[in-house]
Parts: sequence; C-alpha cells; structure tokens
Amino acid sequence: MEQVECPLSQQEQKWLDDGITEFNTGRYWHAHEDWEELWKSLKSREVEHQYIRGIQGLIQTTALMFQYERKKVRGIIKMWSKLTDKLGTPESPLFENLWCVDVPKMLQDVLPFYVDATAEKSTWSLNPNIVRI
Repeated sequence: MEQVECPLSQQEQKWLDDGITEFNTGRYWHAHEDWEELWKSLKSREVEHQYIRGIQGLIQTTALMFQYERKKVRGIIKMWSKLTDKLGTPESPLFENLWCVDVPKMLQDVLPFYVDATAEKSTWSLNPNIVRI
C-alpha cells in the first residue's frame, strides 16, 4: 500500500476538496468534473503515474455511484473493474490514503453498491448518500 507523496498546488487542492464536497452531497457528476480538472493538472505536471491513476480511480468511483442511481448494471460493472484496477480492492487496496481520501474505507463503502447491482435480484434500495469521503 502506498502513502501519498504527491503535493498538490493550491488550485489542485481546491479541485480535490470541491470534488469531495460534491461527492459527499451526492452530486456525483459535479465531483467528476472537479476531479477531472485535478487529473488534467496532474497529468500536465507529469506527476508519478500512480497518482494520475489514483485520481482516475476516484473519478470512476463517482461514475459508479451515478450509474447506481440510474440502475445501470453494465455501467456499474465497468466502473468497478476500472476503479479497482487503479485503487485496488477493499481486501487489497493500492493506497492507504490518496491525499486525504481513506481509500480502503471508500472501497469498502462502495462495494455494497456493486454487489447489489450485480446480484441475481438487485434491490436498488441502497442509499448512495451514505457513502462519504
């Protein structure tokens, strides 16, 4: 598991924080937009690839939650595969913390949405607003 060693600029920190606020209020599309700006900035600075992949994993987490709200099984399966490739699984996370994000906790909190969506009889009854970063 990696500890984050990638300092953020003031603007990058704002994008991260704004994305967290949006995510925590269930505004997944807006969180995605903020984190995409952070991703573009990190990419242009050519930071270590693991951190670029890390922010991509956060973006894909927002997409999974958005897909759950829309009851889109294929989208959820696709996003789970992509985000676990970049962040790891709840049992084997690739980061302990990604900046201020507790990655193992986030993965554990998101897992039930993937499990419900892929169950033989999905309930779609989970409340995405309980997941907080």
